[in-house]
Amino acid sequence: MLVQQICACARLYVKQRGFRRMSSKKIGQIERPKSLCDIAADAIRDAIITGQYALGTALSEKSLTETLGISKTPVREALALLKHEGLVTVVPQKGTFVFTMSVKDVAQLAQYRYALESSALELSMARDGEALVATFFDICGAMTAASEKGNTAKYLGLDGRFHAAIFEFCGNDFFVEGYHAISGKVAALRTHLSHHPTHTDKSMGEHIEIAEALRDGDIDKASQVLKRHVTRGERTYGDGIEDIALASAAHRKIPRPNRK
Repeated sequence: MLVQQICACARLYVKQRGFRRMSSKKIGQIERPKSLCDIAADAIRDAIITGQYALGTALSEKSLTETLGISKTPVREALALLKHEGLVTVVPQKGTFVFTMSVKDVAQLAQYRYALESSALELSMARDGEALVATFFDICGAMTAASEKGNTAKYLGLDGRFHAAIFEFCGNDFFVEGYHAISGKVAALRTHLSHHPTHTDKSMGEHIEIAEALRDGDIDKASQVLKRHVTRGERTYGDGIEDIALASAAHRKIPRPNRK
């Protein structure tokens, strides 16, 4: 009887106090909204990577401010961030421009990129080769479908996804950071090279070769194909370097980036 009275009193106390059962659901971190600087940087970066802003294009703070509908301060901060990423360059007394590269620059980028990707590839195969190979074949299938439909934008995005997968499985944060530092330039160059149909066709075949070599356990062959794949971009880019130099010198009219 006494126990029942105690329980009844306890229930009444809880009801009066308005106590609730604690939820078993764990509280998570609140996602912070992006700053105007980050939003502007994302829009300009995307315009560079997708080719809306060609290599060497002059960038006007005033034009970007009007297009994005924000003040000059976040635009200026965004351009400073993109300069740090190597996507824009500032020429004293001339202005800010989308980056451009000489044949030598592209050659050095290709060397660095191959060193990163080949090393990360070995680590990824040692850690979880089965998952990497499965991911590669999934991406290759999607790339083939995009290519057959003539969806260049989707194809290029998947191309970048293929190479990013190498680092997702490697387990080395320094490799990941190293690739992230050049991924914007690599993506922009990939868009530029997509105007060469032969390059794109060969590139597709090389992605499949890499996946098949890894499936067969032949890492050496995969690495050789990867080297050919990365350095061939250097040769294709060199064929059109004069056009880029002319575009840079002309400071072509700025197209408007897509607002998101």
